[in-house]
Amino acid sequence: MPESVTTTTLDNDVSSLDNDATCVVCPHLWREHDPLGARYCTATTVSALTRGCICG
Repeated sequence: MPESVTTTTLDNDVSSLDNDATCVVCPHLWREHDPLGARYCTATTVSALTRGCICG
């Protein structure tokens, strides 16, 4: 069974990111993510998933 990731862990991961860095999931700068995009890309990275970009 996969280990669950708490919201606190995700929040800490997101807050430590450099806003000028390019996202590892999509081709956008981290600062260009809206809250949904940030959550989606963070979950994609944490879960080691391969899926497309949802940035608007």
